[in-house]
Amino acid sequence: MSALLAAWGWLLVMGVLILLSALFSGSEAAFFSLPHPERVRLKRRGVSGRMAASLLDDSDRLLSAILFWNLLINMTYFAIASIVGTKLQEDPGGGSSLAIGFTAGSLVVIIFFSEMLPKSIAVLAPARLCLLVAPPMNIAVKIVGPVLPLVKATNLAVLRLIWPSFRPEPEIDLADIERAIELSTDDAALLQRERIVLSGLVEMAEIRVGELMRLRSKMQLCNADEVQQIFSEPMPPSGYVLITGDDGEVIIGAIGIRQLRPSQIDDVTAAMEPVIYVPWSARVSQVLDQLNDDDRSVAIVVNEFGEVLGAVTIDDILQSIFTSRHNVDDDTMGEASIQLLAENHYRVHGSASARALAKRLGIETIEEGVTTVAGLIQRHNERLPRVGDRAPLDRFTLEVIEENDDTLWIDVNCHPSHPSSSETPS
Repeated sequence: MSALLAAWGWLLVMGVLILLSALFSGSEAAFFSLPHPERVRLKRRGVSGRMAASLLDDSDRLLSAILFWNLLINMTYFAIASIVGTKLQEDPGGGSSLAIGFTAGSLVVIIFFSEMLPKSIAVLAPARLCLLVAPPMNIAVKIVGPVLPLVKATNLAVLRLIWPSFRPEPEIDLADIERAIELSTDDAALLQRERIVLSGLVEMAEIRVGELMRLRSKMQLCNADEVQQIFSEPMPPSGYVLITGDDGEVIIGAIGIRQLRPSQIDDVTAAMEPVIYVPWSARVSQVLDQLNDDDRSVAIVVNEFGEVLGAVTIDDILQSIFTSRHNVDDDTMGEASIQLLAENHYRVHGSASARALAKRLGIETIEEGVTTVAGLIQRHNERLPRVGDRAPLDRFTLEVIEENDDTLWIDVNCHPSHPSSSETPS
């Protein structure tokens, strides 16, 4: 014991290192076990919350800094433990047994108090701990900031030298997924529902948001000063009312009417949430990811000039995944049905998806930049479609046969003898 008391200074330093190691280990567990909704709410929890959110925005940098400090602290700890162990072995009142016991005890102490215990506590209340440790972690990251690029480059070089033959795994083929679904159940009804969901997921990764959106003319817009009047009008099909600014053009938020609680009716503006803006050419899967990342429900679709074309809600996207469009008679998504009149003869609404029409006709995917059937005719004739306008589509001819207000009906007919007919009547 006298030998241990003589090394009290070293033991004090080891105790401080254990606390520092516990701080970094617990911080690592807290930051990287934080659920996404909690990460979003961090920005609204004062200076410490914004600091924690800023650290998580560059998670690779944060993790590298934590691991660097943890490694440095642990190496220093074991170096001091070796020095103390050597002194105990050389001391007449110590000996080899005390030195070995001290070294083993030092290992057990740092494993329990610097790894197991702090991480177990951190995962129980990660958000609260992130707020507490954000300032010291921010300082720690800034101190080692100049060294982190070198650490990252060294790590990458080592990986390429040791595992140079690693290759990304090939994507799962759609046929393999369908086969797995068929083997997973004997229930025909369940199998059909699984196929519908699979088809919806695949389409979500392929179609553009411009094909799924509700047109602006189909959305209910309301000025911020008149928001209380929304209850005097019928429920919008989308379930959301879009709130515009003073100019009536810029959409600043959305209110989910169906999700309002009775206590929110007197102050509807408190239930308004921001919206995101996406280009019409973005994939639906990308828009869904952005809605989830930003914890939003409505995406406003704009064209290349920044003009608002329409909107798509997270409910619309999920409905497109989990329901079969072919069995829906009343199209709630703002897309018109494609009516079969005779063999190779269809009547189509102008806002119908050009991609869906091409799929129904069994032809190749149509040109980029066009999402609706009316858009095909507009691009071919370089003007807004009117009755009598025609446009070619593979072996078919599109012709506008009816125009009522903003509604167009287009005749799609197959003419094998004149596949390239594209005359526009004068």
